[in-house]
Amino acid sequence: MDTQSDKVTLTLFYVGSFVVYYLVTMLVTLFPNYGMLRTNGLLMPVLCLVEFAVIYPLYRFYCQRRSDIPLGYVRPMQALLFIGLLFALMVAQTQFLQPEGWLIAQSQQGRSSMLILLLTAVLLAPVFEEVLFRGFLLQGFLLWAPRSRFACMLLTSLLFAVMHTQYVHWETLVALTLFSLLLCYARLRSNSLALPIFLHTLNNLIAILPAWYFA
Repeated sequence: MDTQSDKVTLTLFYVGSFVVYYLVTMLVTLFPNYGMLRTNGLLMPVLCLVEFAVIYPLYRFYCQRRSDIPLGYVRPMQALLFIGLLFALMVAQTQFLQPEGWLIAQSQQGRSSMLILLLTAVLLAPVFEEVLFRGFLLQGFLLWAPRSRFACMLLTSLLFAVMHTQYVHWETLVALTLFSLLLCYARLRSNSLALPIFLHTLNNLIAILPAWYFA
């Protein structure tokens, strides 16, 4: 980083992106048909669509000017290692996770509603969430504390967990924090977003596919 001014400018961009994400999330609740979206099980898919439409262009804008958060690519051997870690985490979570009401209610809307959720949660959510959390936010923390990587990863992961307001059980928040720590580590080890996006996609697919199948 060249100057203190550059650091401040980048930090403002990272924080601004997060604020925009939060405001967009809140804005959806003001939609005239918000109640109908929630009743029909379409609220989460619509949220994913809107958030992707806002965050991904910001990432493209950022990449045109900087190269420190590259998309990159997935290295097969590295991916296998992290897939193993992800599966181990998912198995461990089965010992303490509680069923979440919103997902149960979503599955009761039928297979078409679950299919829309599956597609948006697998194709869109991993992209914009990795850009925002393991991209912008993690990079912002590292900008000011480059020697405190674990603290930066932990702060990023806590924000990631608490922003998933659809979850109500503390066990789920713990699981989300651990999941995010794994994704942060994948981002730093691979020096790109491709690996955490891949892992996030795989996680969401495994988590939602059975609910869609049995809906």
